[in-house]
Amino acid sequence: MRKILAVLFVVMVAGSALATVPGTDLYVPAVGHGLGQVVDGVQAWWRGDVWVFNPSTTQPATVDIFLLLRNQGNPNPAVRRITVNAGETRYLPDIVFNTFGLDNTYGGLRIVSSISVVVSGRSYDANVKVERKSQGTAGQFFSGVPAALAIGLGDATDVIGLDQDGVQTSGTWRSNLAFVETTGNPVDLTISRIDSNGTQLGTIGYHLEGRQVSQINYVITSIVNTTGTNQRIRVAVTGGTGRVIANASRMDNRTGDPATIESVMVYMSGRFEGVVLDSSNSSRVDGGLQLQISSGALTNYSGVAGIPCLDFSYTTDFSPTSGSATINSNGTFSTSVSISYTDGINTLFTTNWTLSGARAQDGTWSGTLQSDTSGGTGSNASCNVLNVIRPWRAAWTGSS
Repeated sequence: MRKILAVLFVVMVAGSALATVPGTDLYVPAVGHGLGQVVDGVQAWWRGDVWVFNPSTTQPATVDIFLLLRNQGNPNPAVRRITVNAGETRYLPDIVFNTFGLDNTYGGLRIVSSISVVVSGRSYDANVKVERKSQGTAGQFFSGVPAALAIGLGDATDVIGLDQDGVQTSGTWRSNLAFVETTGNPVDLTISRIDSNGTQLGTIGYHLEGRQVSQINYVITSIVNTTGTNQRIRVAVTGGTGRVIANASRMDNRTGDPATIESVMVYMSGRFEGVVLDSSNSSRVDGGLQLQISSGALTNYSGVAGIPCLDFSYTTDFSPTSGSATINSNGTFSTSVSISYTDGINTLFTTNWTLSGARAQDGTWSGTLQSDTSGGTGSNASCNVLNVIRPWRAAWTGSS
């Protein structure tokens, strides 16, 4: 392979996967309007509010809000359209009843916008009894999660800190697990319960149709019929072409107050981006790389890194025409490519690149990028350096 050498520096840095961020296709996992559990003689009245913020300073957002009903596929959900002006925040209180006109209905929301918007939602009990006052509310906030963050086949997500210390509402705590499919395609899940020592206590299978919203109440005892505290739930996608967003609620039975527990995604496929670090100073960035991983294999990669010479250096593109490698059962890979660099007329030198990596338990990648350069003459003879090893690291930034 021959490449024209250019002095070029590009760094691709992994973005955050867990944040309230703008998006054009967002999901709120839980809204409803209806009656809930009776705890200590008090009936819960569940409601859901939504806020849509348009961060643009110039453009209005046309926003379609789809109501995804619980425990069924939603190929043609009800939809309502709103306009959110530049800089405006629209507040939609009790959205299931006020916007969609429905009672005793639970589900989630898909929010599709003409430009990026920020969405948050609140699911709450509107019939909380408080001292010296007749009535209050207790509930939880949800971020609008971009569809791009949903997990697919081979991926998993962990939800930590769940408790169930009694039968249903008889104890102090209970926990529920909620999820939504985001592509319109069916998906199969394996849901595991793991104790505080990391021991898997049991698993159940679960199936979702396209854009189905579901909730497993008392998820701890639904997987294994024993109570437990400080439990972790892992949701793994084991079949189908769908993708899933999951989170959980930890409920205080004494007050009816829920707390949102967001999931930690572990992605095994998609686009991973990160930095190549300097061979002699690992705190200094030397370049960047991007990996494409699918079906248990590295299907392609690209990147840039420096070639050290005597008193100067070149930043070179080490992307192959087509780079692929098998990912071994222990989560490692290694692949090589030889590239001749030219000035458009003459070959300056040839570098053999070896990219090796290993996947961590959290789904991130790290490894080494080795260069062996030869063939340089004249001023480029000082670039003939073997066994230059640079560390690199990368994290998931998208599904493709």
